[in-house]
Amino acid sequence: MKFNFKFIIAIFIVLYAIITLLFFNFYKEIAIKDTRQEAGSMLNSMNAIRTYIEEIQRPMIYNLIEDNQSLDKYFDARILSSTYISQYIYEKQRQNKELKYRYKLVATNPLNPIHMATDFEANILNKFRDNKIQDYFSIIKENGESYFFIAKPISRNTKACLLCHGNPADAPKRLVDQYGDTRGFYEKEGDLRAMIYLKIAISDIIEYHKDEFVTGGITMFAVFIIFIILIYIIYNKNVKLQERKEILFEHQNRLAVMGSMIGNISHQWKQPLSHLSSMLINIELLSERGKLSHEKVLSKIGDANEQISFMSNTINDFKNFFSPKEINSDFKIEDIIGQSVRLLQASLNKNNIKVIIDIEENFTFVGSRNEFVQVFVNIINNAKDAFISNKIENREILIRSYKNGGKTIVSIQNNAGEISKEVIDKIFKPYFSTKDLSVATGIGLYICKVIIERYKGDISVKNIDDGVIFKIKF
Repeated sequence: MKFNFKFIIAIFIVLYAIITLLFFNFYKEIAIKDTRQEAGSMLNSMNAIRTYIEEIQRPMIYNLIEDNQSLDKYFDARILSSTYISQYIYEKQRQNKELKYRYKLVATNPLNPIHMATDFEANILNKFRDNKIQDYFSIIKENGESYFFIAKPISRNTKACLLCHGNPADAPKRLVDQYGDTRGFYEKEGDLRAMIYLKIAISDIIEYHKDEFVTGGITMFAVFIIFIILIYIIYNKNVKLQERKEILFEHQNRLAVMGSMIGNISHQWKQPLSHLSSMLINIELLSERGKLSHEKVLSKIGDANEQISFMSNTINDFKNFFSPKEINSDFKIEDIIGQSVRLLQASLNKNNIKVIIDIEENFTFVGSRNEFVQVFVNIINNAKDAFISNKIENREILIRSYKNGGKTIVSIQNNAGEISKEVIDKIFKPYFSTKDLSVATGIGLYICKVIIERYKGDISVKNIDDGVIFKIKF
């Protein structure tokens, strides 16, 4: 079985693309998971800061203030607002981080309108209030871009929180003067006033982890290249093994053909040798009777030269066919068919097989002349054997060359009987034969297929009325 190297490479490229995509998504998920852990830790830190301010810092400041008048006089969000302080601390930390999150506190009833929750944020906050969720994470879309979004609730209101968020009449005057008395008040103890969240573009997360993506991608590419090299080495070894196997098959087939050709040489020379012998006897008789004239001598010499020329041409055909060294050359299909028939002529005559040659298009091919002769010799020999085994009386082989649909076609048709449907699809396989392998190699038609495909052609066979037809297409 031959490897199709281009097909294998195409499969590997597709697999590489799929694996790369999976690898990218895998690392993307890991990057998002790491970011989620980091962001969750940051939100916990912000909540811890808020808790410290509300439970430690703010009560200590209140203890230092003697009355409400002093509270109004010294009230300052920079030391009393957990939102202001935590935001300030986050912005300072943010300057040292490569991942630039957007940190925000949102509420449905904020003092400062910049903290007003959107519908999306209010929906999450309400779930926190109803204790449906303890934290929230999702990938959201905004303006066509994907964002990482994680949120956590702040601590629920304590009694101390109501100083600034309860009745506005009890709140510090400077707070009311700054924000008014229409928002941020009338909260109750135990209410969940707000949530905090972090948001960052997914593209920024990927950019932050690009070194990991690049390193992983380069590693995968290197592994892919190593696989390609290994496959090429295996492919190259397989090709060389296949070539050696085909050379061995061709040599084996040529030896088998040579065995039958030796008999053909004998038959091809038998008739001209008989003619030469007859001419010599005639010359001797004419000489004894004194009737050997100069003209008769020249005539007999001419006849003898004609027979010797025929024998010389015949042996040249055989010599060329068995020549171990041959270079590619231009040749006409008619010459190849003619040489193939001449090589088998004695055997064809002996078995009363008529060969009809119909050359509609005399194509020119470039390649090994002997290889193409070998193809025709194998197919014609198979037809001869089928005629004999099936005991066909009227034996004909029709060889045509023509063009059809832009294809160059040579067909070899015989009336030697059909090939069984059970085996017709197997006849081009090596070591398969409908004859006994003790008298047949089973590689003749396989070699035909190898040779034709070597020249980018195709050979096929199908049953027709009382016979089969082989078609060779280029």
